[in-house]
Amino acid sequence: MNRPIAGTVIGLAIAFATSVGHAQDVKAAAAPAAASSTVPGYLIANFTIRDQAMFQKYRDAVRPISLKYKGKPIVFNANARRVEGSPQTVMVVVEFPSLAAVESFYFSPEYTEVKKLRLASTEGTLVLTEGFQPLQP
Repeated sequence: MNRPIAGTVIGLAIAFATSVGHAQDVKAAAAPAAASSTVPGYLIANFTIRDQAMFQKYRDAVRPISLKYKGKPIVFNANARRVEGSPQTVMVVVEFPSLAAVESFYFSPEYTEVKKLRLASTEGTLVLTEGFQPLQP
């Protein structure tokens, strides 16, 4: 059974001025980089539960790990309403302070072990993504 996991690619570009006369330009170029570190990261999962008892073990085990990495559940709906496409019934969104934090959680040794319970008890998708960052004028 395939469970696609989408990855994300992080890209930042900062222009550096080469002369003292461009010091203000350097500050302006550095501002978006500083702001990007405050953009939250998200774990978004959409799945169907196949084994309720095993999934409950997963939920009990994942909660303290998520808290350790400062994850904050903002959506957990076991009966999400389908209005387009073919989504699964369970929708989960967990917010982390940054994409780096959500990746640290997902690839941590603690979660790698607990993830086995989720994979064995559900079928669906999981995505790690950075939150919306408006373009700076």
